[in-house]
Amino acid sequence: MQNSVISKEKQEINKNQPFQLLRYFSITSLVAFVLVAVSLVTFYRQVAVNELIEIGGSKNAAITQSFSNVIWPEFESFLNSASDLSPDEIRAHPETARLRQAVLEQTRGLSIVKVKIYNLQGMTVFSTEESQIGEDKSENAGFLTALNGGLVNELTHRDTFSAFEGELENRDVISSYVPIRRGASGVEGVFEVYDDVTPLLEMISTAQRNIAIGVTLILVLLYGILFLLVRRADNLIKQQFVEQQQFQTEIQKAYKKEENVNEFFRFTLLNIIEYVNRGNEKEVLLSYLEQIKQQFDELKYWIPKKED
Repeated sequence: MQNSVISKEKQEINKNQPFQLLRYFSITSLVAFVLVAVSLVTFYRQVAVNELIEIGGSKNAAITQSFSNVIWPEFESFLNSASDLSPDEIRAHPETARLRQAVLEQTRGLSIVKVKIYNLQGMTVFSTEESQIGEDKSENAGFLTALNGGLVNELTHRDTFSAFEGELENRDVISSYVPIRRGASGVEGVFEVYDDVTPLLEMISTAQRNIAIGVTLILVLLYGILFLLVRRADNLIKQQFVEQQQFQTEIQKAYKKEENVNEFFRFTLLNIIEYVNRGNEKEVLLSYLEQIKQQFDELKYWIPKKED
């Protein structure tokens, strides 16, 4: 019951007020423009990052192919037999030092910061971070995908990262699991290559910021133009509402006058009937009839003509 009363009160308030077009537009359009700006900037970053990952993965695959052609033939026998050695024996083996030097030569001048090699059993038989040698990655999803001939790329942020030249801080790297193939032979091992893409990601962030500024300026300009148009329309609505209210007021006055006249007619006719029944003089009857005529003359100027 209380909710019904409140609803009726709100309806009465709405009838006495014009539609708040400007306020409605200001709120809804501002929310819509913010959502559009955020969506565009987010969409751009997602597309740019996906392209970066794809290009970085292709680059890592190309580098792995170079490793396969240059390094793998020379160290294949050692890497295949490393599974029979303990992690400490692999680290101390002279071939590990030679392999590390060969990898450094191949990656000199590149943004590659780490290289790992797995045998077919998932054992880490080489890593530029020596503490990882001997780790078992046989259950790792990336390794399993590469072992079946696939390519896996992942972009991650590292607060600290152990690279060729020591610890790096706040780096963004693309890690790729790439199968090792030679010619038409099957997969002979798996490389995991880490590429430092921090500068590229910073460029994407800068471009994203510039796009955000540009989109914001364009939307603000569009919002300003639409605001002026809507404000003009809102003023017209308010003006028409005032005119309508005035017209309705005049109509109410006319209807009130009509009610008064009808009441007067009723009272006068009753008196006329009474005087006729009593046989009173003609002058009194004429007086009442003159008053009725005067009321008719006034009424025709008050009652608006109703349209069909």
